[in-house]
Amino acid sequence: MTSSRRTFIKATTLGSAALVATRQRRSSFLFIRPSTNYTLDYTLSVDGTADRVFNTFLSSNVARDTSDTLPTDDPDVVAAVQSAQNEFVIREFTNNETPFAQRRNSTINPLWGRQRNEKLGPNPGFATVQVQRNFLSPIAFTGSTTAGIDSALRVLIADENFDPTVLDNALIPVQEQFEDWGTWEGDVNPETGEPISGASLTSYRTRFGDVTRRYDVEEPGPGGFGIITFDVNGGDRFKTRVVVRVEFS
Repeated sequence: MTSSRRTFIKATTLGSAALVATRQRRSSFLFIRPSTNYTLDYTLSVDGTADRVFNTFLSSNVARDTSDTLPTDDPDVVAAVQSAQNEFVIREFTNNETPFAQRRNSTINPLWGRQRNEKLGPNPGFATVQVQRNFLSPIAFTGSTTAGIDSALRVLIADENFDPTVLDNALIPVQEQFEDWGTWEGDVNPETGEPISGASLTSYRTRFGDVTRRYDVEEPGPGGFGIITFDVNGGDRFKTRVVVRVEFS
């Protein structure tokens, strides 16, 4: 069951458990059992553009203080941002460029986006910078990971009214050198960029816990759809599953 893109369905843990059982019959992967479960629709041509996702970060106050240029001249931050920018160009995420925004936790953690136009719809890619053991490195996430974070932000703001710092700490990756360059066609060959599987799985650490994201192409090709299962383990604060039906253009 899905909802319109402006509404969502919240289920109890019992409903979540039933969904877990259904998904496990189709896959050997195990997922965190959440305490809340949400289901919503995501239309790529409308919801999946880089500027619209960027607006979610701003409206949730996870990011703020936009700037057309990087709001710091710290050489380590500049180098990390340039590294991410180079990867965006190599992987053709060069459309619909957003400005830079600052994350809530620090002025040296910028957040910004770029877009690659694929045959199934726009693919929004985002990057930020993390500091770990006094070492700065870029973090990049695209496709179904971006859509999962975007969807989780929207439902958690609407239903749970979490503080923006909590959302930042529970959803944004902090894993060193984390990169998730996904496509809407599933896993790709890292050397050729060609799709190799209609499913993909990733997990990453956050400041509060971890996130596991699975993506399955259910009906391939234009007019089809895929399913994102986005499990958020926010430590002792909350556990949430967001299931997103992604409608291809």
